Parts: sequence; C-alpha cells; structure tokens
Amino acid sequence: MPARCSRARSVVALVACATVAGGAVALTAPAIAHADPTGCAATFNLLIPGTWETSENADPHQPVGILTPVADAITTAHGGRAEVYTLPYMARAFDNGHTYADSKVDALTKAEAVLTEVSSKCRNTKFTITGYSQGADAAGDLASGIGNDKGPVPADRVLAVGLLADPGAGTKGAAIVGPRTSGAGIADPRPQGMGTLSGRVASICDPGDLYCSIRKGDNPLLGSLGSILSKTTGTGDTSNVGGSAELATALTSDFSGADLPALGRGVAALGQQLAEPNINVGAVAATASSIAQTLAPMADLIDSGTAHAAAGQLAGAPVGSPEHSASEVLSHAGESDLSAALTAVTTLADTAGRLADSGSSVAGTSGDAAQLSAAATTLDGQLAPLTSTPADALSTASNVLSVLKPATVVGQVLNVATGVTALDVPGILRNLTMLPQKVAALDARGAHQVAGELNNQFAPLVKMAAAVDLRWVSQVLSVIPDPTGYTQIAALVASILANVDVIRLATLIGQIQEIAWTAVEKLLPPPGQLPDPLGAGAAMTGLLPVGLDLASVAVAMLSGKASKTPPELLGTTSKAATTIAAQAQNFDLPALTGSLTTMAQSRGAEDLAALVGEGLEAASFFTSGAHTNYSALVVDNAGRDAITWLSDWLTLQIGRSV
Repeated sequence: MPARCSRARSVVALVACATVAGGAVALTAPAIAHADPTGCAATFNLLIPGTWETSENADPHQPVGILTPVADAITTAHGGRAEVYTLPYMARAFDNGHTYADSKVDALTKAEAVLTEVSSKCRNTKFTITGYSQGADAAGDLASGIGNDKGPVPADRVLAVGLLADPGAGTKGAAIVGPRTSGAGIADPRPQGMGTLSGRVASICDPGDLYCSIRKGDNPLLGSLGSILSKTTGTGDTSNVGGSAELATALTSDFSGADLPALGRGVAALGQQLAEPNINVGAVAATASSIAQTLAPMADLIDSGTAHAAAGQLAGAPVGSPEHSASEVLSHAGESDLSAALTAVTTLADTAGRLADSGSSVAGTSGDAAQLSAAATTLDGQLAPLTSTPADALSTASNVLSVLKPATVVGQVLNVATGVTALDVPGILRNLTMLPQKVAALDARGAHQVAGELNNQFAPLVKMAAAVDLRWVSQVLSVIPDPTGYTQIAALVASILANVDVIRLATLIGQIQEIAWTAVEKLLPPPGQLPDPLGAGAAMTGLLPVGLDLASVAVAMLSGKASKTPPELLGTTSKAATTIAAQAQNFDLPALTGSLTTMAQSRGAEDLAALVGEGLEAASFFTSGAHTNYSALVVDNAGRDAITWLSDWLTLQIGRSV
C-alpha cells in the first residue's frame, strides 16, 4: 500500500531486549553458526520498501523510505557482518500501466531471486526479511512460503521477519506487536499461515491504519475492493477473475511514457520537421509516437469519466497546488479534441514509419509530405487549448493525473455507496407521485407541503449528482465481486439514478414550492389584508405547466429503469444476490433501496460513513496519516515507537547469530 509523504529520519537507540507489547508472545530465533569467511556476511537483511518509495533501478545498498532508520540501526550495530539490501522493484500502484498486484508480484519475484542467489553462494548466511506497506505485503507472502517449505531459502536460515502496516495482517503465526487491532489486513490474511516461521514473524499495525486493520464485515465494499485489488490472476486465486480484471482496468493509467511539459514543444517540432525541404520521416515518426504516448493516458482519463468525476474536487484545491494545476490541465484537455488528436497523431506516426522503412527522407514537395503536413496542422488546432497551458502547471499536474483514476474511483464509489443508503427513496417516490396530483387539483397548501418535503429529501441526492458521475460509478460498482450483495444493490440504484435529471427535478420542485407559497399567501394574507382568491387562482395556474414538466422528468425515477447495469451482470452466488437479481429484473427501486438500507444498517453504516469522512473520500488507497506515522506509534511499555522497536528486535536477533 502506498506511502507518499516524507518520512521522519530518527536516530534509533539500541536496546538489548525485545518484548511484544500487549501480550506474552515471545519471538524466538534458532541457534546460529558463524557465516563462512569467503566474502559472505553473517546475515543478509532484506528490506522491502512501500509503494512509491523505490523503483526498479534504485541502488539496493542505499536505504530508502520509512525503513531507513531500521537499515541504519542494523549497520550501526553490526557493521559489515550484516549486509543490508533494500529491494529495488516497481513499487507502484495503477499509475504506470500496472496494478498494485502487478507491482507486488514484481517485489516477490525479485526478492525470491536475490534470496536464492545469496543462499546458494553463502551457505552459512542467515536472513532477516522486513517490509513496509506494499513491501510488507510481499515480505509476508515470502515468509508464508518459506514457513510452508515453498520458499527460496529453508526456514531454519531465517532469523526474523518484520512486517510494518501489513495488508495481510491477521495471518496465523505472525505475533502482534503493539496495540491490538479490531480488523485484519485489507488484502486478507494468508490462508497457509506462517508455518514453521511462526514465532519469528512480528507484525505491527496502527489500529487506525485501514490497510492492515479493517473490519470487512462492517465495510463490505471497501473490503471487497482491497481483496481483489491486491491479487492478480497469476497468484492462483481464480475467483472473480473477470470482475477483478475489469476493475483493475478501470483503476489503471499509464503515464510512464507521458511527458506533458514537452507536449507543446513536440507539436512545434513536428511542424518544423515537416517544413524541411527533405523530410526525415524517421524523426517525424519518433516525434509523433512520443506525442501519442502523452495523449493516450490523457484521452483515457477524459473518456473514462475520471476527469468529469474529479473536476469539482480538483478545482477546489488551493491555487498553486498540484491538484489545482491538474484541474487546469484537465479543463484545457476537455476543451481540446483529444480523441481525434490521438487518432491523427497515431496515423501520422504509422504513415511516417512506413515511409521510413522505404527511405530515410521524403521530398518536402511530394504528395506524402503534403499529407503529413496537413495532418500536423490539424493536430496543432486540436491540441491548442492543452498546449497553451503554462508549463509549470503541466509539470506539477503529472503526478496527480497519474493516480487520479484509482483515487477518484475509490472515493466516488464510497461516496455513492454511502449516499444511496441515506436516501429516503420510498419517500421521494411517494412524494413525486403525489406532487403532480396536488398541482392538478390546484391544491396550493398540499403542493407546498409535498414540495417542501421533497426539497429536504432531494438535498443529498442533488449534492451527490453534482459531485459524482453516477453512470461511471455504477459501472465500476457492478464489477466489484461482493458476495454480500451490498455493491450489487448500490450499482443498480446508482444506475437508475444516473438516468434521472436530478438537478432539473430539484429546480422544478423549488418552483412549485415558490408558486404554491405565493398562492397560499394570497389566500391567507397577514392580519389587516383581505384574502385575494382571484390572485391565488392566477398564481396556481402557473403551477400546471411546471407540474406537467415535473411528471415528465420524474418518469425515469418513478419507473426505476436501469440501462447501464443489466441484471445479468449481478452475481447469483448468494441468497442476497438472488433476491437482488429478482428486484433488478422487476426494476423495483423501492425494494432495492430498502434492501440496501437494511443491509447497510446491519453491517455498520456508521462505520462506512466514518470511513469516508476520515480521509478516504479523495484518495483512500494512497494517503492516511495512520499509515505513515509509525515513528509515533508507541508499541511497548518502555515507550518505544514502532520503528525503534523493529530496529531493536532485528538487531537483537542478528546479534545472536554473529
């Protein structure tokens, strides 16, 4: 799981003893022989950083991220007798064309390779393995494999395994250090446990860290997201492969080849290349391909609905912030014709490439040159709004845009799933049916009363409709495998609501309330004024066309027609799902919302609402204070924080071997 904030580097004191706070579990280590003296260290200490803390090309001998103090403590205590190796790996999540699960597999593969190599070369060397966040996810899987005789090294050569903020927390055989948590890891505990490594694995989790402590029974939607996003089809888990793959696609952007600040220069360079007397078509093909690599993920953000969904929140960010710059870039991208530009530049690259295969240059006066120049001129116009964006905005926006999909998807899914449970849909439908009747009967008092109730009932729906793309969210919800049925109902309700012009309905209701109030005031004027029934009648006649308009707009909601989430997409593996499928088949919106509300109440709707309010609304899979503040989490009676305790424990276990 991700950790993007800067980490405090603290100097850790070495303490001779290590205990597990909050329990009597003792972490043990086997008796150790000295390492062979042929250039091999007595211990090889593998550290696996968290998301965005490292990369494939990082120096393994340069500690990085939140585990840096741990590496420093080991080196300070044991010097050259303890080799510290910080694993270089992808360490990403959905921003480079790969999913979180792809990145974790990369960490596992590379960790197994380096352990196998060291184990083979240094037969007396012992090992420690430590991971944080996504790194702990990989380290825990590695430890589970070793403990069950399926790892790269024998279990008796592993001294200790430290897991900090482990998304697989709750695995049997991992001793809990520090405060007890009420939930398990969002990626689910490892079913095989730690095997023979039990007692040598320490797991530390802040109770407020949702990556390692979430009650999935209370939070079925977020729990389902975490379970499926941490797995790939290559991990042996074949359940819900289709839904997982679709959701991973919805969350993944590939900005690894994009260079937004260079986009304008690239378009200008293309024009200059095509203005030469002898056109170097190979260079043209390369420039056009580079432009296409930048446009592709931008066009995907626009087409997927992400840009529209995130627009309000980004625009509300402080001026000068990366988020506000991202808003500016997306606004200009929306004014550009990105889809057509991408098609044009791809065609231009392909054409230039084919010409390059037959020769290094093309005469500027040839028909081929004219065709390429025309395409470049069209491209310049299509991208003019985007390329006019200030370079500093393009530069600072890149990081935000690269992770916008998952941040927006998760935030909006949680908001909608929470919001639809709070709606009084039966009451809304009842009043929507009644209001046109009151209008037709010219019942001013009744119309005013019903319109007032609808105004209150519609308030959260108007807020939701203005903040999210319900069609897009309903599609994402529909592919989340959730046996509880929670997300299936939410998908269907969101789909139905997506077909309702909520803003217009609210406006019409407000107009009716205002007109009816005017009529009531004329019928029941203040003391000292005579009633004006003729004036009231004239005012009421203005209700009729508004009432007809209201009835017309309300049809989609009253009939409950869902066009974006067909019933066949809904699972039928549980009793809840079967009931939902039947309700969906009949387009029974009141029954669906009733099921959702009942289910949400029984599964901790307050917890889900709190989840959204505590920072998950915007970027639930990326930032959380609890997830990054382990240097402040006290874990034992001596007052040691998690980082200090982990450093002390590892140096103690290593010390017993040298």
